[in-house]
Amino acid sequence: MSLTNGNRTSKPAPKRAYHQRTESADWAGVPSEDIRVAVAALGSIGGALRLGYTRDGGAYAIGVYGLESAPYTDYLRPGDDISAYLNGLADAARHAGPPTWDGVK
Repeated sequence: MSLTNGNRTSKPAPKRAYHQRTESADWAGVPSEDIRVAVAALGSIGGALRLGYTRDGGAYAIGVYGLESAPYTDYLRPGDDISAYLNGLADAARHAGPPTWDGVK
């Protein structure tokens, strides 16, 4: 039976697998040098980063372009080590090397 048939009050709410947030994601708290290094490294291979938040503002959303065959977005919680993640992206970009003119590395 669907929830639209008026069964909403008798159906229990699903249990959440996550814990209550204690802090919000805030890019202002991330060292600017780590952001700069990651942007420069990705840019040097023709890639880019998209820095944002999840819809509810509870996690960082980091879009990565040019490092893999397709763009992807990683989501990190405020308690995660954002600096280590950004430095890892920079290292991966350095090992990827510069792009060639035909787009093949």
